[in-house]
Amino acid sequence: MIAAPQPDDEPLKREPSIRVVDLVTSDDDNRFAPAGRMAAAIIEITQESGWCLPQDLNARGFTPAEVAQHWHLAKSLAEVEMKLMKDATAKPMRSQ
Repeated sequence: MIAAPQPDDEPLKREPSIRVVDLVTSDDDNRFAPAGRMAAAIIEITQESGWCLPQDLNARGFTPAEVAQHWHLAKSLAEVEMKLMKDATAKPMRSQ
């Protein structure tokens, strides 16, 4: 028997209100910006296919050298952002 999709099956489809990389990046110091862009691409790819491999980023315009340089940080940022998005949908905020 196949379970019917539930409303909570797609909690990761929402856009984050603030990205994790925004907490460590400013207009003057944007050294983490490439990893932030890559993290956004990782999130999109993961939402579309359920996973993201480094080579999947080549189709999104990242060069193999960029992927090699930024993959670990970008993947970590993406994982944190996806967890925060999931937690935000799972725990509705109380109104005061």
